[in-house]
Amino acid sequence: MSLRDHLERVRSGLQTFEDYGLSEQIDFSAEIRPGAQAVLKAAVKLIDTSELYIREYLIEEGSVQQLSYAYQHQAPDGTLIFRYDNAAHRPPLGFDHHKHDTDGSIIPAEPPSIEGLVQEIIDYVTR
Repeated sequence: MSLRDHLERVRSGLQTFEDYGLSEQIDFSAEIRPGAQAVLKAAVKLIDTSELYIREYLIEEGSVQQLSYAYQHQAPDGTLIFRYDNAAHRPPLGFDHHKHDTDGSIIPAEPPSIEGLVQEIIDYVTR
């Protein structure tokens, strides 16, 4: 998959919220940079007033690799619902890819596909 294909897949995945009538606003920006790199940022305001923020720094070296990512779902006051990311922690967690849950726990978790992320949020919004 190319960088352009990845970016389009994320854009299309986020479109699912609008298709289901679950979003009030979707902001999406992607910049392809020299050296087969890209920066993707997105913000989705959902009908339950929660928000999704996505940030990915990507590089294409044979395949698309996420150098850094964060997928944060939060309440309108900023209270965390969940976040997937690969940010380093001090002290180290012992794993790179992880998920922060509402209760403050941090568990190992691979980054979800855009389809899996969207479905997790749909399940939350429509519960």
